[in-house]
Amino acid sequence: MLFKTELTEVSTMEEMDKIVKALSAKGIDATTKTVDLMSGGLLENRRSSGTFGMNAEARFVYKIYVKRAELESAKSVLATI
Repeated sequence: MLFKTELTEVSTMEEMDKIVKALSAKGIDATTKTVDLMSGGLLENRRSSGTFGMNAEARFVYKIYVKRAELESAKSVLATI
């Protein structure tokens, strides 16, 4: 994500879609990245650490990135949502 910075992160795909559409309507190009919180790291897997008590709906985090030059404009769009 060269020359891009994180605008925000949300926990539902609906929120991500709403934000990306609002940014697009204002002419701001957004890039997203999905992070799976249930997947283990390189040396860890979920079988050994377990998932008991974890909210299944909170499995993914959606990160939204914009160009650094458009960050302030994107923040103002985000404030109106």
